[in-house]
Amino acid sequence: MKISQKEFENTIKEFERIVDVRDQLWDRARKLLENGYEVDAYILILATWNFARFRYFIKIFYLDKFGRAIKKTNPIFKKLRNKDFESIDLNNKIIKKDIKDIYSEIKKVAEQTGASKIMALKNPKLFIMWDTEIRRIYKISNYSTPDDYIEFLIKMKDVFSKIKWNNKKRPFAKVIDEYNYAIVDKIRSERKKKKNKKINI
Repeated sequence: MKISQKEFENTIKEFERIVDVRDQLWDRARKLLENGYEVDAYILILATWNFARFRYFIKIFYLDKFGRAIKKTNPIFKKLRNKDFESIDLNNKIIKKDIKDIYSEIKKVAEQTGASKIMALKNPKLFIMWDTEIRRIYKISNYSTPDDYIEFLIKMKDVFSKIKWNNKKRPFAKVIDEYNYAIVDKIRSERKKKKNKKINI
């Protein structure tokens, strides 16, 4: 499955139509991160972009443990800071290990969807977010192991290989997430319509 340029652009326009306040909070979280308020930035994203799960997960969420995981992964993030999704070699053993190490460590304290959101906030040029619905669309295991996340990134490279994106203000990796968000929103809307139709029958 490869996405055409026309389909991509139309779906991104749809994202821009349906986007809510969370996109503004994303920008604020990025500013917090840039100003050294790293943990605060991640908590903001988890509480708003992953709120459906985070409201349950918060009961076993420990800030000190979370902080240690961030501190442990920051040197690896630093190694990858100049990498971007378009040019990165995901078959490179060192790069694969670095990505898997980050994902594995953060998943322990923020679960699989939260881990991808933190990674994308830290390096929006490289990492792409996912959730259960996105994994389902692309037939990625919901066990969400580090290898699954690498498989997801490789699949994203293949699916969006024909797309041209020149907007430097919005990294390609972030825009792929916006595409996925719009597709998921459409699926959920159709599911809701079917459910309401059954109720009304």
